[in-house]
Amino acid sequence: MDDVDDKDIILASEIFKSMTKTLKTFKTYLPNNPVYQKFAAELFEKFKSFFDVNDSLSLTVEQFSLLFNGKEVFHSEERADNIALMLFADGIRELSFNKGITVDELISFLEVFKAVSEKQNLEDDVVTLLWEKNMEHIGYSVSEGFIEEALPLDNGLLMEEAGDERTPLGATYANIVLAPSTLDFKVVPASNDELNILHRELQELEGDGLLSEAAELFLELMTTEKDIEGFKELARNVGKIIDTVVAKNDIEKASEIIGRLRTILDTESAFEHKEIIDDVIDGAGSEDNIRKLFIGDKNFGSAQAYLLLLNKNAIPPLLNLLGECGDRKGRRDLCNILSAIGKQAIDAFEKGIYDDRWYLVRNTLMILGIIKEPAAIKYIEGALHHPELRVRKEAVRALESIGSHEVRNPLMTALKDKDPGVRTNALRALRKFTDKELFEFIKERILAGDLKERPFTEKRELFEALAETDKDAAFPILSDFFRKRGLFRRTETEELRACAAYGLGVLNTRESIALVEKGTHEREGLVSDVCKKTLARAGGK
Repeated sequence: MDDVDDKDIILASEIFKSMTKTLKTFKTYLPNNPVYQKFAAELFEKFKSFFDVNDSLSLTVEQFSLLFNGKEVFHSEERADNIALMLFADGIRELSFNKGITVDELISFLEVFKAVSEKQNLEDDVVTLLWEKNMEHIGYSVSEGFIEEALPLDNGLLMEEAGDERTPLGATYANIVLAPSTLDFKVVPASNDELNILHRELQELEGDGLLSEAAELFLELMTTEKDIEGFKELARNVGKIIDTVVAKNDIEKASEIIGRLRTILDTESAFEHKEIIDDVIDGAGSEDNIRKLFIGDKNFGSAQAYLLLLNKNAIPPLLNLLGECGDRKGRRDLCNILSAIGKQAIDAFEKGIYDDRWYLVRNTLMILGIIKEPAAIKYIEGALHHPELRVRKEAVRALESIGSHEVRNPLMTALKDKDPGVRTNALRALRKFTDKELFEFIKERILAGDLKERPFTEKRELFEALAETDKDAAFPILSDFFRKRGLFRRTETEELRACAAYGLGVLNTRESIALVEKGTHEREGLVSDVCKKTLARAGGK
């Protein structure tokens, strides 16, 4: 990449650093506040600097990142105020800002994410709010479709397909910030006697307001308590309050408390204190608490905000729920959450991969494909031998989604699958890898005696993959197949010649195009039709 492009990447990165700070500022100050206006103006200046040398800023949206020209200009794995995560969760895969953008449009854009994270309207998601704003210089592209095929007993699976695009839908991510305390007290370290008194009072608390005040008090004390035993007792009481408010169905309050714990965790320097806080958050993710979130007719938005704040120990109970859930939307939401909290906890998905329920195995594979961590390959590879065809197809999709060099050998294993669809999908995923061993492997498949019995789509994929893996060595093989004539089984011979023409088009050399051009003069049929299409793609007449 040249210096100009490097400068563009730096400018784009600065834009999203500023945008993240501005979003946090918008959630603290009103629009008429000078601080609010200052941050908005600074963000606008960042865009102006970028548009001094560019006409548009087009971005690819991934789960935790925004990419400009394939380079990462924003990355965050936070679950609050994460613009990339909110866009991705609602199906937005492309986002663009165009020259001429105004301060008012930028403010409207950020107000969308402020509204979603603060849950101002639980029925609105990012896509809906962006559509309502109708900003002239900001565009986006939504990938539709996520759920596919049906479970036994008429239970739909989580996945849908629309063409080749498969996307998680509709998650709304809430910012979990505890409002400043309204209590008027001076924060000082608590003695053991005082902690025991507070604990006894906590056990007697019944009102939700008193619980909130007690939680605020304990959390404030945790920020100043240095004694390890005193800190542990405070944290234990906070854990008990979380369990209590979950049981009382006040999920939003529980989320606020966990969010405050995470803030303390991020600022805490003592390792022992971090471990204690992690233990409390682990307790919040117990199977008992998680199941309480789904009892009765509850607002899933609140449950989702709670779940996104949990640690990786919540993954196994969430997988249990995923296997039991009979509601399509519920499965979709659970998969969104699992993909969000599972990036650094791939091993926690092992149970889902080896479950007896094929549909849970397939959904687990889909989640691993969304996460895109190479560490998942060892689990996905085992699913390539699963007796259920839909599981094997999903395993290939997951490997293709990860896309690193480590998926090459598992995909080559999939080329031996008994199902032609699995083999063809594996071939498509393998075409990005070009090496001698892969060329020889594909060549062996082409020269095998069963080539004519394979479906046309698979044969075409084989010939095109051969051309892409080694152009020089592929030409003699492709030209031999293209020149073949047969008096018997004419249809099979014509299919092989047509597939060879596709491969010659991929080569796109003078010699290969000359052969394809000759094919256009043959009598009308499959071969001449393919040659004409191939020549058109190669730039011929």
